[in-house]
Amino acid sequence: MDRARRRKFGQNFLDVPTAMLIAGDLPAADGDAVLEIGPGHGALTEHLLDRNIELTAVEIDEQCVEFLQNKFKGKSNFNIVNLDFLQFDLQAFLNAHDKPWVTGNLPYNVSTAIIAELMPRLHMTKGFMGMVQLEVAERICAEPCSSNYGSLSVLVSAYANTQILREIGPEHFTPKPNVDSATMLLTPRENPLLAPADFFDFVRSAFTQKRKTLANSFGAGYNKKQVQAAIEALDWPTTIRAEELSPEKFLELYNVMKPE
Repeated sequence: MDRARRRKFGQNFLDVPTAMLIAGDLPAADGDAVLEIGPGHGALTEHLLDRNIELTAVEIDEQCVEFLQNKFKGKSNFNIVNLDFLQFDLQAFLNAHDKPWVTGNLPYNVSTAIIAELMPRLHMTKGFMGMVQLEVAERICAEPCSSNYGSLSVLVSAYANTQILREIGPEHFTPKPNVDSATMLLTPRENPLLAPADFFDFVRSAFTQKRKTLANSFGAGYNKKQVQAAIEALDWPTTIRAEELSPEKFLELYNVMKPE
């Protein structure tokens, strides 16, 4: 595959030993449905299909689709869809499959968009186990009061229990990326946060200047005096910062500040 095509689709292909390890980390049971995002040349797919699962792969690159159709043409438990995952009807798939697992080596250029698309529907799955850039995994799995904690952490932890499983160096890919990668496990929270559609826009705005106190960290559209009044109403310290707030605390703040 030529370099321009790999860059266009954000493709880096795993070596066989690493793919075997990652496939083994997916806690799918016999008979489970699995949705794989961006199978590429099928490094992960190959080892998943050896298990008694029903696998549907969504791949944007028609050359990879043709390659995989030939590679796995004898596998009755394999189905592939040639589509950008962000255009894939995820809701319809989840309606048709009882609690599937979601997995994949996510393209770095759209990994956060894919995670954001998946999170509100995570309760309809058994969870996500897959790979992203290490820096993104650290942000996703960060706890409040840590340096990596931000709006992405809040979005994911509102819906999921998070865990980094493996850190994977560039030497395990072709071509070698300029960053480290990591696999992570995201499983549905027992009680996901019930928040309105604009809540996460509110959270993102709160992290606009995350090093400042909460009253000074909000982006345009939020009045400092309004934020200060909300902090006082909640009896929080005036020095509190966005990075100290759990998703539940953010929702408390949102509920105090939202227009009537």
